[in-house]
Amino acid sequence: MRPTFRAHCPRDNGSTRAVIVLKTMLLAVAILLVSVAFCSASECSASPPIRVVSINVRVGSANDKENSWSKRKEFLLDLVKQEPYDFIGGQEVLIHPNKNFNQLNYLSKNLPEYGVVVRGREKNAKFGESSPVFYRKDRWQPDEKVQGTFWLSDTPEIPGSITWKDQSGCPRIATGALFHERQDGQPTGVKLFVYSTHFDHVGESARQKSAETILKRLLPLEGPPVPIVLMGDFNCGENSSAIRYLKGETVELAGKTCTPPLALLDTFRLVHPDEMDVATFHDFRGVERTRNRMTPNAKIDYIFVSPGVKCTEAEIIRTNKDGRYPTDHYPIRATIEVDIPIAF
Repeated sequence: MRPTFRAHCPRDNGSTRAVIVLKTMLLAVAILLVSVAFCSASECSASPPIRVVSINVRVGSANDKENSWSKRKEFLLDLVKQEPYDFIGGQEVLIHPNKNFNQLNYLSKNLPEYGVVVRGREKNAKFGESSPVFYRKDRWQPDEKVQGTFWLSDTPEIPGSITWKDQSGCPRIATGALFHERQDGQPTGVKLFVYSTHFDHVGESARQKSAETILKRLLPLEGPPVPIVLMGDFNCGENSSAIRYLKGETVELAGKTCTPPLALLDTFRLVHPDEMDVATFHDFRGVERTRNRMTPNAKIDYIFVSPGVKCTEAEIIRTNKDGRYPTDHYPIRATIEVDIPIAF
């Protein structure tokens, strides 16, 4: 039999009721303060949408005849301007003394609302291909200390370094920064790493080691995790060891078993998990080239995010004008949201 508990109540009078009411109010305030403290540390709200696009622009000095840079640069610029992107990640963006080939100068000049984090991949920083990150200046500010370029090699701090045997003669890099969001000139507390990269087109082992190097470099050494956006031309398909490693799978990399320290998420697959028509390189031939390549390995351009980042939209952009394309890759875009602590 369940025991019965009977409360002892003093004689009811006005002063007693007042004390009870006061104690109840104080207890409610105390609970509210504790709840606020707990919520401020644990509850989150979603940031406004963050729009990201990645574009391999096809190097401006290439002899592509009717698809040369001079004949398509305005088309590519118009495509970029169609959306208010927060970040634009580029690959093969050429820095060159000849202004007709200098793609970085053209894009920077015609995108005045954007700043850029950039360095050429060669030992000479003022020449060669680059993988810049353009950022919207009215919303984002790169961290003064956490920005720059590192080389995908055993010596990532040495400009122009190539150390892997099967790599092409091209240095490979990743460029980006820790970005802080600002609203009306004031920081909001939102921050994220954004990097653009371009893996080697020849060496399988080089691509695998690039994946390993990039994850090591992107993980902060201390402090709470910061959301990550990693985008670019990875020159390998979804079934490759490098991509599987980036997505968190234990794989063989350059002959050794490696478990990644982080599992990135492919934004396109978050939105389109079963899509088969995923080719992103078309060599200026569009559908003619890609319809025959409907396999997971046809997708070589990616926008990755770290766990906890929400992706609401993702698209392979197949825009063309009468069969003419702005570049030899389809640009890819994603709209993401990151959680931010509620401020009280």
